[in-house]
Amino acid sequence: VRAVVVFSDDPPTLADWYKEVFALREFYRVEGFIGLAAAGQSIFIQRTSEGHRPGVGGIRPHFTVASCQRAHGAIVEAGGRSLLEVTDTGGEWVAAATDPEGNPLGLLQPKR
Repeated sequence: VRAVVVFSDDPPTLADWYKEVFALREFYRVEGFIGLAAAGQSIFIQRTSEGHRPGVGGIRPHFTVASCQRAHGAIVEAGGRSLLEVTDTGGEWVAAATDPEGNPLGLLQPKR
């Protein structure tokens, strides 16, 4: 997956949240549509449209992070909600949470 669209009722505020929590770089902005970059992949924050709504039940992008524990804590501290506490799956650590608008996101930490 090279790009994920996250729907939002307030794209600028949600884009700022993603930039802060994941240290993403904004590379594109038009009214209602903001592109963020992360290690060769893109996350687009798009104004709610086409019948899409923010919330759990659709796509869950997964971010590879250096520490699931730290990233999960940062998300919750920044206004997200935990969906899955950090779990050892054998080959990697995983966790899941929501952003402040309820969109789900996953965290992956490879074991070395």
